[in-house]
Amino acid sequence: MKENITHLAEEVIREGEEDWVMVDFLIGVSEDHADANGGDFREISVALLRELLDDGLMEIGDLGESGFEAWSESTDDAIAKFKEGCESLNWRPMGGLWWLANTKKGAQWLHGGRS
Repeated sequence: MKENITHLAEEVIREGEEDWVMVDFLIGVSEDHADANGGDFREISVALLRELLDDGLMEIGDLGESGFEAWSESTDDAIAKFKEGCESLNWRPMGGLWWLANTKKGAQWLHGGRS
């Protein structure tokens, strides 16, 4: 599936060039992909988040007093927390959950440093 969602990762990272990205955007990109290509947008959302986190392209976290505060959990724990939170809101967080932030590696990847 990874090859099939790399363009989705690019879309989310591009959105994060100017500011942090609500997880709603990642879910919406996944829904659009599922509508056009089939599949379950929830599974696509999880796979996309896993790719972004595993590859070190983005971080997931909260907005706190210092701004974006990345989670310190492992990728597996972050994915579980993401799924649980999304399921509790019927996959419609409407700004009520978490944020994504580009990493330096993500910015480099976006601008031609893909490996």
